[in-house]
Amino acid sequence: MSENPTPRPSFGRALGEAARQLTRLHRRALADCGTDFPGWMLLTLLEEQTTAISVDRVIVELDRRMDLARPDVIRLLERTADAGHIAYRPEDGAGAVALTDAGATQFTSIYSHARTVTDAASADIDADSLDAAVGVLLAVEKRATSLLVS
Repeated sequence: MSENPTPRPSFGRALGEAARQLTRLHRRALADCGTDFPGWMLLTLLEEQTTAISVDRVIVELDRRMDLARPDVIRLLERTADAGHIAYRPEDGAGAVALTDAGATQFTSIYSHARTVTDAASADIDADSLDAAVGVLLAVEKRATSLLVS
């Protein structure tokens, strides 16, 4: 008597499980570098900018990207400034925020390590399959976004 094969999971379940495991790998890589996810997201946001941005814009973006409340963003800014990774002086009116040279170096180091760790999860998958998977994920994200807006 043969056993029934395990049924293939739904797309949503497979996506959720893959995302959960990759998130665990990513958070481990961040911890290896002495940071956490909110710290990483702040460095990423600031690395994307060509000039300093206002504290209000940082708050809006971190809320949008990861549902981080204003008081948590302020504590994150203070902690990151104390580490020397950002220039942040709330007493300067609008309170502009920018990466310091040390912060840019930290971002590059974290990015490289996190990418190495998370890329290992797909190392044995051929490039065409990975490209197709990314295309599917981008299409699903676009469609899901349009469904949320309507």
